[in-house]
Amino acid sequence: MSWNGEIVIDLDSHIVERADRFYQDYIDPAYREAYQQLCDGVAQQAKAGHRYSLFGSRTSIIEPIETGRPLGTRDTYGLSHRSEMGGGRKAFPPGRPDALPPIRPEASWDVKVRLEDMDRALVDIGVLYPTHVSSYCALRDGGFENALYRAYHPRVADFCAQSPRRLKWTIVANMRDVPAGVAEIRYWAERDPNAVGVYISPQAPEGKLLDNPDLYPLYEVAQDLDLPLLAHGGTARPPYAPGTFDLDGAWFLLHSFGNPWAGMAALGALIGGGIFEMFRELRVAIIETGGGWPPLGMGRAGTHY
Repeated sequence: MSWNGEIVIDLDSHIVERADRFYQDYIDPAYREAYQQLCDGVAQQAKAGHRYSLFGSRTSIIEPIETGRPLGTRDTYGLSHRSEMGGGRKAFPPGRPDALPPIRPEASWDVKVRLEDMDRALVDIGVLYPTHVSSYCALRDGGFENALYRAYHPRVADFCAQSPRRLKWTIVANMRDVPAGVAEIRYWAERDPNAVGVYISPQAPEGKLLDNPDLYPLYEVAQDLDLPLLAHGGTARPPYAPGTFDLDGAWFLLHSFGNPWAGMAALGALIGGGIFEMFRELRVAIIETGGGWPPLGMGRAGTHY
């Protein structure tokens, strides 16, 4: 299958990973108790009538944050919700008059459904990213954070192995425990050819930008293994992007402009910090930020370089 004779690769296709449902068979036994407590918290959240959320909303169970204030409203009293983004589903192919139907939730765990939806969207190959895994850095227990990464990776690897020609995946780098992140990247790069890149956030935990020397080992291992770094944004969830706490909880602004802003900061830090001079074979992509900002961002950065 192709579109106009061209192979279509979705470089930012998502798994919506439910921590309470995805990791039962993969979690390190040493962290089984912590994992059960997380699952219990999710169950209590559902019992209270809230939708699943670990991060990014006022009812999140790990790190709550206000993201549901409509513009023009002073106080919400917990009654408002984040706006949806259905208009974005008219994006491909060009000229589509109607939005694509909603992505079925089963596409995150049923390969047959995933491939059917890819066919409908005229996508030949999907590169899978997690939706919230990089925010496990908000956990106080760094060991449990690593355990969750180690549970996610075999889970998504097993999923992609059911259709290896069409499904690829990305290794989530631990940017807080860099040696553990390096070890995980090497482990999967040596074992699974379907792992095609290294997922990093546009900024690291503890306010570090991508020029920070603490991150150099991640860049070195990605270069050595010829895996691209894929800097993927996340709105109003850890590690927080620039501007997260400057837009007064207004999702319309946070989601419209937060990711491009993060992309500018990420690429600017890489260039301004000399990363491409130190790691000359390193390949990097800035994902989920749109493509309209580079002329503006790089033009302005060029006045300081």
